[in-house]
Amino acid sequence: MSFGTEAASPLLQLILPDKQEITLDEAALAALPQAEFETATPWTVGVHRYRGPTLASVLAAHHVADASLLDVVALNGYRQRVDLSLFAKVPLTLVRYQDDKLLTRRNKGPLWLLIPFSAHPEMDVSAIHNNMVWQTIRIEVVK
Repeated sequence: MSFGTEAASPLLQLILPDKQEITLDEAALAALPQAEFETATPWTVGVHRYRGPTLASVLAAHHVADASLLDVVALNGYRQRVDLSLFAKVPLTLVRYQDDKLLTRRNKGPLWLLIPFSAHPEMDVSAIHNNMVWQTIRIEVVK
């Protein structure tokens, strides 16, 4: 029987512009600046509290300062090209917690790219909804 520490499970794969692949686990994501907000969403009932690292902090931690386009990939293979200029005034968050509980695959986890819709009702439109990728496992910096 072994009581040693096991390797941390990867939560997110980040592909940099030079095609370098970075794997982020729970500890790496938790060490980044966190955003916390309450919001209603089109996919949930009522208002919930969400928390996770900002997308900007994930990119900055890996020296990506001027990204403008990302491909965000979900567990089921869904892929969305995200134009970051749409979110210049509203920070994107890689939500890890809903109401202080870890997101799981059953409730849009492990990570859900999300914004505080309640604070920015002008963003509560289908063109923005398409960018809110749940079960996010991979982000590729296109440019």
